[in-house]
Amino acid sequence: MRRTLTTRRVIVVGLLATLIACGPSAGSPPAPQSSDPPMTRVPIIVDADFDLSDIAAILVLLRDPAVDVRAITIAGTGLVHCQAGRLLTRYLIDELGSPDIPFGCGREDGGADAHPFPDDWRSRADEAYGLNIPPQAEAGLPRDAVEVLAATVESSPSAPTIVALGPLTNLEDAFAADATLADRVAGIHAMLGTIDAPGNVFVNGLDAGDPLEWNAYADPSAVAAVFATDVPISIVPLDATDDVPVPVDLADRLADDHQAGGADLMYESLIRNPGRMRPEDGQQLWDELAALTLSDSDLVAWDDAAVIAEDDGRLTRDDAGRIVRFAVSADRAAVETGLLTALRRGEPRATPFRLAGSLSASFDGATCALSGTSDETGLHVVEYEGMAGTPSGIAIVGVRPPYRWEQLLVLLPTLDPTVAPPDWVVAGPVADDQAGTGQPVTGAGDLDEGTYGPVCFTGTWPDLVYTVGIPFQAGAGAVGAAQ
Repeated sequence: MRRTLTTRRVIVVGLLATLIACGPSAGSPPAPQSSDPPMTRVPIIVDADFDLSDIAAILVLLRDPAVDVRAITIAGTGLVHCQAGRLLTRYLIDELGSPDIPFGCGREDGGADAHPFPDDWRSRADEAYGLNIPPQAEAGLPRDAVEVLAATVESSPSAPTIVALGPLTNLEDAFAADATLADRVAGIHAMLGTIDAPGNVFVNGLDAGDPLEWNAYADPSAVAAVFATDVPISIVPLDATDDVPVPVDLADRLADDHQAGGADLMYESLIRNPGRMRPEDGQQLWDELAALTLSDSDLVAWDDAAVIAEDDGRLTRDDAGRIVRFAVSADRAAVETGLLTALRRGEPRATPFRLAGSLSASFDGATCALSGTSDETGLHVVEYEGMAGTPSGIAIVGVRPPYRWEQLLVLLPTLDPTVAPPDWVVAGPVADDQAGTGQPVTGAGDLDEGTYGPVCFTGTWPDLVYTVGIPFQAGAGAVGAAQ
């Protein structure tokens, strides 16, 4: 999983701040080699910190006929905090019909050399990236990740493989708590680090020239502790994931067939988070590739390397280091095909996704136009096309009764971006063309009952100029273009 800080969201953040308060050896990958389902499914434990790539990987693994997901543990030192992570885990396993999978969360503070993920990234993870998770009642007390790991290894019919998609803190703690645990694990298969590829950590003065990846950088001492064990380790580093950017048309491909639960959840996550498909955001199929290669190792080319885990999270080639198996490169076409196949396995989810409305917006420098349909309340997608050469975008903004649209028009020019606006101002979908390409961009957001309208903006934050279009009633049907 690993993401880079970009400036693409500057306009959006500014506008929203204005509008709303806001078992194998080290010589082989721990995976079956045949593309045919084995007679006995491989037991695995998934350890994740639940970014969008982690979620997609879990959807793949829960429906993979070659593996048996025995438990899920949440890396509290990664993106999601424990309470939100537990709710999201419960939601995913319930949606895909696997409610009996045990799960737990580990500590939220890494070692002395830890580098916490940026707060805004963690907030998005805690919000489940917009997924509409209903209130849930957890049975019993929240479980600790170390306890879940130990109990699952003990009860597994054979030595399980740990699929690590986040920082390795839970693994460090579990191995420290029980010196025999590492000997009873078949292997670790991790999305982790970089061997020879540029890094993707762009904080604290770091750039691509620093060979660092977020899972390793977040808690370096945990990586060193795990590497000090004798557990066979295979990693899918940036060397391979750099070959598989998220396809720009992935949502369109899924739109044709998303009946299966995994495909439907993936489709919804992309509709709610279209930035995953924007090349300028640098998004890769990080954890998806790790999940897919667990049962189809031929998707990547493998090599062995002796590496040392440095105290800042770097994985450095060194003859004195331990041997790890790592994915050198990936077959992009085969990975994309494999991902769609994996997501389309199995039955529908418990609560299939419905798109409540589809809107089309444009701004020509004078008119902020909006058309389309709003058939019911809920998630709406908006496609926006602005002017080439001018940064611009659109926000669908509403008012809560008893306030009226006219009152928003009066308020808008007076808003102070450093002060939270009134709570009767509601922000819906936002789509921004910060680069001023003039090409269509998409955004999504929920609309409740009430009056909404398009607010087009041009310029760069904080110097934005607003143009307001004609309002409409959410859920009332056709939306007419502004004149």
